[in-house]
Amino acid sequence: MSLKRSHPAPVFVHLALVMILTMLVKNRAVLALSLAAGLLTQTLHEKIKAKTLLWNLLFSALIIILNPLFNQNGSPLFYIGRLRITEEALLAGLDIALMILAVIHWFILFNHLLSADKFIYLFGGALPNTALLVSMGLRFVPLFSKQGERIGQAQRALGLHGEGFFNRVKSRMKTFVALISWSLENALDAALAMRARGFGSAKRTNYGPYRFRGSDLAFLIVSISAFIVAISPHCRVLGAALFFFGGAILEMKEKLKWHWLRSKI
Repeated sequence: MSLKRSHPAPVFVHLALVMILTMLVKNRAVLALSLAAGLLTQTLHEKIKAKTLLWNLLFSALIIILNPLFNQNGSPLFYIGRLRITEEALLAGLDIALMILAVIHWFILFNHLLSADKFIYLFGGALPNTALLVSMGLRFVPLFSKQGERIGQAQRALGLHGEGFFNRVKSRMKTFVALISWSLENALDAALAMRARGFGSAKRTNYGPYRFRGSDLAFLIVSISAFIVAISPHCRVLGAALFFFGGAILEMKEKLKWHWLRSKI
């Protein structure tokens, strides 16, 4: 069973519960497990660039450094002038950084596993307009990113990117303005296409080639059970580890099975 080829319903429930647990829990070990599982599961689906990991480290360091400036409660470790740097503030900054990074990586995985078609398949019947709006928004994020790269490459080819900090900021602003113009034009084209196809004139139907199999039901039951264990105070870390790494275990099992079958050819 692979998350990419599974029925969208258990995958949506699993990822939604993962992000809910990550945002609500206050346990540092659980947050670290969530981030590690998110990175591992994302790596099994797509290659993570080294630049992304570097930005993760810089972002974490920035939050850990800045948090003591606004939170000076606790026992001081040292002083910078009149500013108290406390252990509690540093650890709180670490918790915030772990939570934000984990949610970001899980959301990237959510966007990768649940395409716009799958989202409409799940919610198109009950909430057609909302499902369409959310699916278009999810689809727009990677399109916006790719178009920004294209515009940046075109500007570099024309020699519009200068040296120095202010020139780079100026070129980024030009890219942003071009992106806004492109997004408005793209939205207008989408609206005209929807009107031409009679959107809203009749009850919307949708098609999805998805079958809810026994493995999907088992994954759903295990995910909900692990979530319940993870929120209990007695075995929270163990339950969270099983819950967060469940998807990665399934993906690794699928990849090992695939390599074993290929070796038999």
